[in-house]
Amino acid sequence: MNVTGKKTHPDPSRFVQENSILVFLLAAVLASIVFVPNFLSSYNLKNFFLQASDLLIIACGLTFVVLNGGIDFSVTSVLALGSVIGAYVMAISPLAPFPAIAIPVGIIATIAVGALIGALNGFSITVLKMPSFIATLATQLVFSGIAILFTSKVATRASINGLPEPFFVIGGEGKYFLIPITLAAIVFLASNFLLQFTGFGRNVLSVGTNPKASFISGISVKKTIFILCLLSGTYAGIASVIATSRNQAGIASLGDKMFISIIASIVIGGTSIAGGSGGFKQTLFGVLFITLINNTMNLLGIEWYITMLFQGVLILVAAFADYLMRVRRNQRGR
Repeated sequence: MNVTGKKTHPDPSRFVQENSILVFLLAAVLASIVFVPNFLSSYNLKNFFLQASDLLIIACGLTFVVLNGGIDFSVTSVLALGSVIGAYVMAISPLAPFPAIAIPVGIIATIAVGALIGALNGFSITVLKMPSFIATLATQLVFSGIAILFTSKVATRASINGLPEPFFVIGGEGKYFLIPITLAAIVFLASNFLLQFTGFGRNVLSVGTNPKASFISGISVKKTIFILCLLSGTYAGIASVIATSRNQAGIASLGDKMFISIIASIVIGGTSIAGGSGGFKQTLFGVLFITLINNTMNLLGIEWYITMLFQGVLILVAAFADYLMRVRRNQRGR
């Protein structure tokens, strides 16, 4: 009932507009159940949620950056370099014969790689005043190259094998498949809480909307951006631990085709590429939608480059829709 005393009725068209990604996700799930063979098999559903867990963790980190109006291309290099550094500690270093020590040290090393790359990005953007596009593209190229060079020097193949078996439970091997899913849920809930219920989250949205006004109001814009870069790198490091465990090897090319899925999850979910609006609920729906697309196309035997093409089209459509919504908001504000 509104202020005039008249009853108000739900507007289905408004609900669809505000929750379009959820509507598309439900429609895609229904279509997959009906038309995709083996979609509902226990093996496929397990793989679906395991794939979504990696993507959700790394997409949550990048969502922080996108909410701020930035971008972080280096997350894929964190996946690769963190993977081979952690694998080296666990399989080749002097600690390798002592798994009880090598495993936690390897995990810490992998996450530390992400944090250090994130800190370097933050320093380049806030102190050297480099655009995030240039700073993170540079680190992506540099550290991806270092990952390949490092692996070629310490291993005879393009990967580092011989990791201790207890480490594999983190990736969800066998009956432990709920571990990475639980880790992804924790990261998602913590990120959503940070954005929705803390002063830092309000600062992120404020800086993403208008950095000059945020600075005038007393918000430390540089500090906020630096922390976001640090979070993005750290989250990618956590995802690298899980992916390395699942692959049971340190892989120098880990995540090299993953960036389009990461950014597609964020943009298609509804977080504005211009910053200032969106959130982690949108990213969660976007991750599930993109994972569903990847999973069903794989089951149907469609080549990976067709999947990437389709995701690219979806990003263009989502970006155009975001542009139209921003134009509409600006017109209302006049």
